[in-house]
Amino acid sequence: MKPNRPPSLPHLFVLLLGIMTAMPCVAQSDWERIVGDRERTVEIDPASIFDSYHNTKVAWGRVVLSAAESEKNHYHTIKALNRYDCLNRSFITIKRVYLNVDQNVLKEETVSKPVATVVKRNSVDEQMWRKVCFPTPPAKDAKGTPQAPVPTKGSSSRRIDRLAAAADQAAVNARTPPAAVAPPPAASVAPPPAKGRIKATPAESALTAAPTANTPAAVTRPTVAAEVAPPDGATPAAMPMTPVTAPQPTPAATPAVPASRVTPAPRVTLPAATSSTSPPPSLPPVARRERVRESTPVVFPAPSRTAHVRPASATPKTPLIGNDDWRYNGPAGPEQWGKLRPDWRLCGEGLRQSPIDLGTSGAIAVDLDPVSFDYRTTSFRITDTGNLLRVAVGEGMEIEVRGRKYALTGITLHSPGEARFNGERAELEVHFAHHDRDGRQAFVAVQAKRGEQSNPMLQTLLNNLPLEQYDSYTPPTAQLDLAAFLPTNSAHFLYMGSLSAPPCSEEVLWIVMKEPVILSAEQLDVFTGLHPGNARPTQAANGRTVLESR
Repeated sequence: MKPNRPPSLPHLFVLLLGIMTAMPCVAQSDWERIVGDRERTVEIDPASIFDSYHNTKVAWGRVVLSAAESEKNHYHTIKALNRYDCLNRSFITIKRVYLNVDQNVLKEETVSKPVATVVKRNSVDEQMWRKVCFPTPPAKDAKGTPQAPVPTKGSSSRRIDRLAAAADQAAVNARTPPAAVAPPPAASVAPPPAKGRIKATPAESALTAAPTANTPAAVTRPTVAAEVAPPDGATPAAMPMTPVTAPQPTPAATPAVPASRVTPAPRVTLPAATSSTSPPPSLPPVARRERVRESTPVVFPAPSRTAHVRPASATPKTPLIGNDDWRYNGPAGPEQWGKLRPDWRLCGEGLRQSPIDLGTSGAIAVDLDPVSFDYRTTSFRITDTGNLLRVAVGEGMEIEVRGRKYALTGITLHSPGEARFNGERAELEVHFAHHDRDGRQAFVAVQAKRGEQSNPMLQTLLNNLPLEQYDSYTPPTAQLDLAAFLPTNSAHFLYMGSLSAPPCSEEVLWIVMKEPVILSAEQLDVFTGLHPGNARPTQAANGRTVLESR
């Protein structure tokens, strides 16, 4: 057998999704099969999917080769980190990692100049794109217990409470031994179809090239992705998946049932066994959103005030964000976040979560370099997400921390503040969300306290508030002076944490400014009244290193 060796610009079988270098690519994950044959399987890591920015999401995916293909290509698995544009049906590949059969890293490649690939219809790319951008809510288990709330159009606090209560009741019922039920009549089931092979179509002629001497041997059988040989030794760009034709399953025969007992079956993609008992009631399907929502690295908390009630004939407003079936208190509160969805498990299991108490974290006082802020006056759009106020700003602004630059993507407001200082926290906290070109995230947290003077930037936001929840407003002439909002003292805390709301993704850099800004009592009362209590409880530091400017 030939020894494993790193490939040099091989023919890649590219998968997949999004940019998430902050998440280690070699960590063990629960991979979900998308499509495959006897030679290779395309899989995705659902837990790695998270919102990025500007209608994009990122995640890890991989192609696992059979033993014969592994020997031929000199690697067993190739992982890819892609960013998917959910609005424009495209993706770019940011990073690739090659592993041997023991999952040891053979080679890592970072694409220096990513090129967007359009997602073609009826392709493996499209299956991956849909899985990332429009994930299907988890199905009910065998006992009929919903595995996660299903968001519906115009969701409200009462609906979430009902879902949580239903889940609690289902858990009680699950602990009660069910009554004996006679087994259903045996159904004759047609033999399963033979495993289909993945059909590949030729790549665009501009991308097709002959393999080079240093490239692992090309697979001549139909492949999962179009084979692309990089010209002149260049690093390959994003490679599209090829269309797949899945075999059509033969429906299972069902026993005769009186017409009066027939229950409409839900629409499924695979035939399911027929039961003599009625299926548990299902939650209503997710309605098509009529508004395009914008994805950002920030996941926003849910509303605590009563939403505006419209007449029955009017079309209800649709939230601008998805995955909002959680709360800051009650049955769907922070203690339950990690149980609501499998991909939110870090909310309950993570060891590097935010926020933390900086005063009791054992912070090390050092001479930290000041954060370099490139903020300026900008136009803006303010949105009431139903959870809090989110502000989208113009492009081109950034910060530089420890030699790395992060682009500003948005602003959110929290009342009370999330960071604690020896148990105390500010009445208001403003978060500036950033990301770098590799998908790493950084947040700057600025505290605000009550004083005599009003704050000009916060007053501009108040002057342009949307009139309803889930609405946005872009003032035609008003401008935000972000630089003037920053505290004059550059002292800060620095630590690694997480998003402070689901999915609670970790490897997030937090810069918490020590000096607060001042706002008037009137301003503070308005902000705290809009979305009170939208701050996550303090999380354990778990021995993390926290640096503090002295």
